[in-house]
Amino acid sequence: MECMVSWKQRTVAMAFVLVIMPAIGFSEELKIRSSVQMSPAKVADTFLLPLSEAEKQLTGNAKALAALKQANAVKLKNEYLQDGDVKKLYTALNIVGEAIKLDSGRYQYWVTLGSIHSELARFNIPRSNEYAQVSFRQALDLAPNDAPIMILLAVNLAKTGEYEEALDYFEKAVTTNILMLSANVARWMNICYLADAHTERGVIFYKNIQKNHPEYYYLNLYQAVLYNAHFDYDSARRELMQLLKRDDADRKTKEIAQKLLREMEKKGGKNS
Repeated sequence: MECMVSWKQRTVAMAFVLVIMPAIGFSEELKIRSSVQMSPAKVADTFLLPLSEAEKQLTGNAKALAALKQANAVKLKNEYLQDGDVKKLYTALNIVGEAIKLDSGRYQYWVTLGSIHSELARFNIPRSNEYAQVSFRQALDLAPNDAPIMILLAVNLAKTGEYEEALDYFEKAVTTNILMLSANVARWMNICYLADAHTERGVIFYKNIQKNHPEYYYLNLYQAVLYNAHFDYDSARRELMQLLKRDDADRKTKEIAQKLLREMEKKGGKNS
């Protein structure tokens, strides 16, 4: 599995930032002004000013101005998530692009760009998923061991049907940082295991995780789903019964396990 971004991928990402996205703010002015050094305290103070005034004060300090734009892009993206105003999402897209043009070496900026494109993909915006993946790959190029970025890329790959590569990133992320294995991530992993006919791979991976982390009780449920899809009903029942006997399992997960058991019994699922 390659974490490094190819030159073609890097070119696509930078082309979008530098050509497709409209330039805003003080980019032209920055080209003709000399670099202005500011103390960290003064730079921090500008974040409390109105955006236009802060940009004026940071003109000439590319990295500080990029950080300001990144913070504003994140703020707008979060506001969009609360109120659904798509204009804010597009504005955030433009602003984080400006941040990357000023300082392309910060992986956080690429993560923001990728997350915005992922959101735009919900509206069927052409090539949004492609741009999201390129952005996340670029972020991983800069921070190759960052498990949360691996999860972001994996989810996006799963959404576009690239299940095997998605599993590579999911499994690497979970192996790198077990805290990445939320129930939601496990659900995405199961989608990939099932869609790409890797049920055995999934069972083996989950069992290895539970050997070292038995507290992840919901993996019994996901193993049962994989066994059931593979027509191994006895193994599926075994996993479900183990889950139902656990005192630490939450009520919702047990209800789902009971429902799956009933469905198996109704269909008369038995191993040959």
